[in-house]
Amino acid sequence: MERINEGELPMATAQKSKKKPGRSVDRRNVWLLIATTLLVVGSIFMFAPPQEKINQGLDIQGGLSVVLTAKGESGQAVSTEDMEKSRAIIESRVNALGASEAVVQVQGTDQILVQIPGLTNTEDALDTIGKTGKLEFARLDSFTDQDVKTKIENGQYGNEATITDELGNQLPAGKTEHLKVEDGTYTPLVSGANITNVSIGKEKEASADYAVNVKLDGEGTTAFAEATKELAPTKGKIVIILDNEVQSAPAVQSEIPNGDVSITGGYSLDEAKSLQTVLESGSLPVSFEYAQSQVVGPTLGQDALASGVLVALIGLAVVMLYLLFFYRGLGLITAAAMGIFAVLYLGILATLSAFGLFSLSLAGIAGIVLTIGMAADSSILTMERFREEIRMGRSVRAASITGVRHAIVTSVDADLVTLVSALSLFFLATASVKGFGLTLALGIVCDIVMMLLFKAPLIRLLAPKVIARHPRFWGVADAEAAAKDYEALALAEGTSTAAAEAGEALNPAESERVVEKRAGAAGEAAAEAARKPHGRFIKHDINFLGYRRIFLTVAAVLVCASFAVVGVKGLNFGIEFVGGTSVAFHNTGDVTTEQLRSSFDAAGEPDAVIQTTNADGQEGFLVRTTTTSAEDATARANQVAGDLGLSTDSFEVTTIGPDWGASVIQSSLIAFLVSIVLIIIYIAIRFDYKMGITAIVALLHDLVLVMGIYALVGREVNPNTIAALLTILGYSLYDTVVVFHRINDNMRGDDIKCTFMTMANHSINQVLVRTINTTLTSLIPVLAMLFFGGETLKDFAFAMAIGLICGSYSSVAVATPLYAMWKTREPRNAKLVKKYGTEVGRFEFANPNAMAAAAAKPAKGATAAKAGKSSAGKPSKGAPAAKPASKAAEATAAAKKNVASNGSAAPSAAPDPSSAAQPHGASASKAGSKPPKAKRKKRPDKK
Repeated sequence: MERINEGELPMATAQKSKKKPGRSVDRRNVWLLIATTLLVVGSIFMFAPPQEKINQGLDIQGGLSVVLTAKGESGQAVSTEDMEKSRAIIESRVNALGASEAVVQVQGTDQILVQIPGLTNTEDALDTIGKTGKLEFARLDSFTDQDVKTKIENGQYGNEATITDELGNQLPAGKTEHLKVEDGTYTPLVSGANITNVSIGKEKEASADYAVNVKLDGEGTTAFAEATKELAPTKGKIVIILDNEVQSAPAVQSEIPNGDVSITGGYSLDEAKSLQTVLESGSLPVSFEYAQSQVVGPTLGQDALASGVLVALIGLAVVMLYLLFFYRGLGLITAAAMGIFAVLYLGILATLSAFGLFSLSLAGIAGIVLTIGMAADSSILTMERFREEIRMGRSVRAASITGVRHAIVTSVDADLVTLVSALSLFFLATASVKGFGLTLALGIVCDIVMMLLFKAPLIRLLAPKVIARHPRFWGVADAEAAAKDYEALALAEGTSTAAAEAGEALNPAESERVVEKRAGAAGEAAAEAARKPHGRFIKHDINFLGYRRIFLTVAAVLVCASFAVVGVKGLNFGIEFVGGTSVAFHNTGDVTTEQLRSSFDAAGEPDAVIQTTNADGQEGFLVRTTTTSAEDATARANQVAGDLGLSTDSFEVTTIGPDWGASVIQSSLIAFLVSIVLIIIYIAIRFDYKMGITAIVALLHDLVLVMGIYALVGREVNPNTIAALLTILGYSLYDTVVVFHRINDNMRGDDIKCTFMTMANHSINQVLVRTINTTLTSLIPVLAMLFFGGETLKDFAFAMAIGLICGSYSSVAVATPLYAMWKTREPRNAKLVKKYGTEVGRFEFANPNAMAAAAAKPAKGATAAKAGKSSAGKPSKGAPAAKPASKAAEATAAAKKNVASNGSAAPSAAPDPSSAAQPHGASASKAGSKPPKAKRKKRPDKK
């Protein structure tokens, strides 16, 4: 019976215990993929078909256009201040309806144009947006009209309205007709200005009707308490009046001292919500009456939108092909991850649309474009880090754990910085800026979910048995080949694989000098093998920061030039900012949107906003231009009518005010400034406040350059441009944070000793391939839209193209140089400059003697092996001599032989390659195997 040695049982037990965690990890990854599958199925159920399940904005879908005319008191003209205040109140009511991305503009001197996406029922709109909202409470005994007073006392103030049919029969209309009262016939006790909070509740517990509950401020509470105290003994009545109509007149049972008042009037839930919206937004300073309504088409134009979407999809297909070419099998994982992201994203948008909380506009599309780019970025970042860990000597399985974890942490940090900006825009801004913030925030959440539930588990499942067995198909064969070259170099240099790779990248000449000095001919062979490894990665650092002063000087000149161009030429603001004229064409017959656009372009209005209209079955167009003179607009409309064969009495011209009023611009600027402060705070907590400040400087550099180029070429600045600028904000921050995150990782490493400037330059090069690929994947669809898309999307694509290039450039040439120069002034880093000089690339390996000493054991093992039947230098009888497979193998064998012959004292001694396989960066010094605690030697240079 075979005996079991004492040491064998624990080893077998240990092997079994090692298998259990592996199986549990695989099981967890499988469950995460199952959860992803369920989410995908649920999302498809929610959004299919997307054109029906996702609400669309006015610029994509069209909607209802209503014109309201103001009525001045006693026939007097309405002031400009009252019209602007009314516009702001109506806009807040429209937004409260869930109709985001609506248009509310002052038209002429006494009209307001309201366009609501997706809405076709005029009455639904007027019930909320057109109400004056003048709420008043009055004592019944203050009424001077005796007839009205009698009707209220008898409860005759809310009768059911009737309609008369063709036969003269009166039928119930299903609405309540309220008693009207005139101003001056009663004394108001409390008004809507005293309301601080509005809520909805049941009129009674068993009632089907709803009541609107209001909370009064201190002044209103005092007045109401005094009145109810006086009226309670006689059960007097308080009359509630809304827009000169009596809603209810409850009898006072007791004093009401807390300011809580309930308004009842037989309201349904929708009516109560409408009244709540009116009261919360405040009363209009003037009354409005309905003038006209019509159904309008999208401002983008269906043809232009369809062509833009088609071109963008073709661009995305080209991006997918590029990723498959560059990453091969790993590109399939990237494509699948982006597909999962898109499905989850559409599912969330459809869910919000079902509750009336979302409408997709061009600004929303900008947010989607940005988040798709971020999803691609996170995938590329993961693949690059995975391949990098393999080059550092990790196994494919180990790289799938450490590399993916590092990449996800970096992506989440960059996502969270952008999320801070998105949430600031959503909660503080208004109009389309709010929609951009919402879509961006949702996309970031989807990206994080996709990384954690799909991408990371899938790579970890495939790595040990699929990717490791077919490295060429999965695009990691070059990384594995490079790892052998760097391991041989590490053996010769007496350092870790990560340090050897970093040294070769930082300064090949210095690395070669060190290895030749330590290992002689063997070191020279190892250096030759590592000098030009094959693979799609940066072999030797490009000296970006060596030219930092040139980069920063160019950036400063460009910023100053941009300010000068904007100051001299100014910005060409669109109608949404400065107002203009509105031309309404009727009975246009077979004229198409593109024909009308071409005619206005020929007439000198290339940036006209054109919508189709349908009023009472008659087709037409609504055209808005930036021409502020009604006479000039009429002349151009006559020219267009002549070109298209339309009669000169088929259109009307009116002046209109800006859609983006001062309040919208102010709220957007406040949101932008708050987001900047929060970004600095987040980066300061997570990394370093200096990183946050320099990141914002780079961001402002990008925005100023884009506006300078806009002023130079004279392009119109409109909401599409603003959407693109906000997208640039996200790209610039994401790019900068990725570079800063790698700098932060390398700051914790101790394999290499060098200046902060050298380390920062190496960090840029480590993420350079990711930066190039990310910029290309985002730029290709944008350029496709710019050159082949519709005219209405070109402004958006133009700003995006400039911003993408500026964002990638500024993270390397502005943010990182500023941060590195700032950090170099710190005392600790200043000492390193004195030691290594100002030249970028000078370095030395940390503690090479200690690392060489660690190689003594392999050397002794090799010596002992010579006494056996088969030694390392002499093959056993009958066994063929092994031939080195490559220069790397020859260098490795030579280095090992040199170590074996010289022992631990030899300067060329090196650690075992298995222990040298470490990632470069934060975990580089911790990843290698350590000797037992009792035998661990003190580092020679550690005091």
